[in-house]
Amino acid sequence: MKETLDRQGTRYELNRRVKQVLVRHGVNLTLLKWSSSKRTTSFYGILEKEHGEEFTTQGLDALIKELIHMPQGPRLRFSLENWDISSDSGSWKITKKKKIEAMDTWDERRGTVVIRKIEKTDDVLKEAAEKNRSDE
Repeated sequence: MKETLDRQGTRYELNRRVKQVLVRHGVNLTLLKWSSSKRTTSFYGILEKEHGEEFTTQGLDALIKELIHMPQGPRLRFSLENWDISSDSGSWKITKKKKIEAMDTWDERRGTVVIRKIEKTDDVLKEAAEKNRSDE
């Protein structure tokens, strides 16, 4: 009996059971990373379903409940790019993060930059200070 409990309590076993739950809920495993310690499982990255589908808050609530109710259920910690999930006195607060729109696209930012003049840092700082004084 003790051997069975020890085997169930290993990090490997906990990570395997977490993966089973994630697969049952259709999580895209290429975007989400997780790591388990003895009592805590941490999630990083993007939490979405396969084929780019979004989770609903109800779907995430069901996923979290299943993770918590696993044998030797771990404490859960989330650091996700697209969801804010936190535990507040026994209940879970789940909110969708707003997407941050880039000011420009990657295509507009990339390209060759030519530096025509080599300047010393001290000279640049002096020039900036002079410009500030003249603007006042």
